[in-house]
Amino acid sequence: MGNSTKQNHTSTDTQIAKLALLGETVSLFGQAITTLAAYMALEAEEQEDETTSHIQEQINYLLKEVEQLKQ
Repeated sequence: MGNSTKQNHTSTDTQIAKLALLGETVSLFGQAITTLAAYMALEAEEQEDETTSHIQEQINYLLKEVEQLKQ
């Protein structure tokens, strides 16, 4: 290989390595966003469960009150 060809090959390898690094960086950010979305969904589910539980407690209380009023 001539010196010019060797430099072109090295330059191409460097560009390929930079593109690979860029791709890995974008992938890492994508994974971070996916993790954040999963965390937010889990938090929302837990909040919904707490709200549902609180509403069920209120319903149970009101049913007991209605039963007492019937007597």
